Amino acid sequence: MSRARQQAALWAARRLDAGDRDDAAFETWKSADPAHAHAFDQVWRASQDPALAEAMRLSEQRRAAPRHTGRWAWIAAGLVACGLAAFVAWPQAQLMTVAPVVLQTAPGQHRVATLADGTQVTLDGATRLEVRLGARRRQVELVNGEAFFDVAHDARRPFTVKAPEGSARVLGTAFDLERGDGRLELSVRRGRVRLAPAGLIHRTAELTMGQRAFAKAGRLSAVRAFDLHADDWRSGWLETDGVTLARLVERLNRASPVSIAIADPALGRQRVAGRFRLDEPQVLVRNLALMHGFTVRQTPSGLVLSR
Repeated sequence: MSRARQQAALWAARRLDAGDRDDAAFETWKSADPAHAHAFDQVWRASQDPALAEAMRLSEQRRAAPRHTGRWAWIAAGLVACGLAAFVAWPQAQLMTVAPVVLQTAPGQHRVATLADGTQVTLDGATRLEVRLGARRRQVELVNGEAFFDVAHDARRPFTVKAPEGSARVLGTAFDLERGDGRLELSVRRGRVRLAPAGLIHRTAELTMGQRAFAKAGRLSAVRAFDLHADDWRSGWLETDGVTLARLVERLNRASPVSIAIADPALGRQRVAGRFRLDEPQVLVRNLALMHGFTVRQTPSGLVLSR
């Protein structure tokens, strides 16, 4: 911690103690250097955090210390120790005060949106995003579905996409992120992206152009290469060397106005591979049924796949 920050913590401690205030000396110190005022504002803001105030109150109940300089030093030390967490958390707390912008699509619908920072986002069908652009951070929550991000570079404001399974953090790049089958899959088209699974202690992976990996159940898959020139869902195609039928159907439901369901869990675990047209989901499942020996029934609620 810088000397200005340490001094600011001491001044904040003195001003928190109503019996130990010296306004003239404080104003002299604060005006001596712009860095002083900036450091004090940060420390003071942290000191007003309710959680920090409660932690300080509980700690004071347990201590026995003199009332003067030692007391100031103890309070300042508490601000330094507890306040560090507040300094780290402050950008996130500030971000939570920003009202989210919701972007969503219906099944079978694609949408291209440009965010206020210049980032362009392409949403697949049945996708929902909640976007918050703060002064220090940019954060998107991928509630469901899949989206392609072409992120506007801003080194001062990292860009993070979060989901229950994990998160992807970048400064400026282009990448695809999909939620499905309990996992979060990242495919990097340009730049570098850090993929982190959910959880406090975990291994992260730095992916570069042409690399793909996913996070699931707090773990990361191996990083593998993919063909940057192959068509993807934005042009109506999915090319894979092997996915479960359940995962394929999950993707097809984002493109299909008619619901597709699998009645037999064992059938859902069957693996399929190939190059699939996503814009004709009902035709595709009927063709797969002929190839893999399952049936497709039309019901009032949609198509049902079974043995």
